[in-house]
Amino acid sequence: MKEEVELYLKRAEKFRKNAEFNFGNEDHDLAVFHIEQAMQLLLKAKMLDLKGYFERTHSLRKLLGDLKETEAVEATEVERFLKKYRTELRDLERAYITSRYYFEEFFKEEVEEAFKALDELRKILWRD
Repeated sequence: MKEEVELYLKRAEKFRKNAEFNFGNEDHDLAVFHIEQAMQLLLKAKMLDLKGYFERTHSLRKLLGDLKETEAVEATEVERFLKKYRTELRDLERAYITSRYYFEEFFKEEVEEAFKALDELRKILWRD
């Protein structure tokens, strides 16, 4: 299981690097999509680490809710994160869907906030 968790974490880091590259090229829609993928993988890695499995969902808010129920991560910290980044999480989930079926424009400031959310989530989940 540890090996699979490590693979998810490495893949999340690759998605983050892709997001940085996209952001640098002003491809904001792709940057947001890659940030969403990185967040999904961080959450799924944590669920694998804690429970040995995760629900088959792409919803960041659902995964955060599942994580909160494990009680292994401080529930108040997860709740605070959910409230603080409510809009960003909704936008990230939307980016996941629209990247496949539609086109949606995202702005520089939205990407910057999404990066902040990603970095904060990583700190909450994987304190080293």
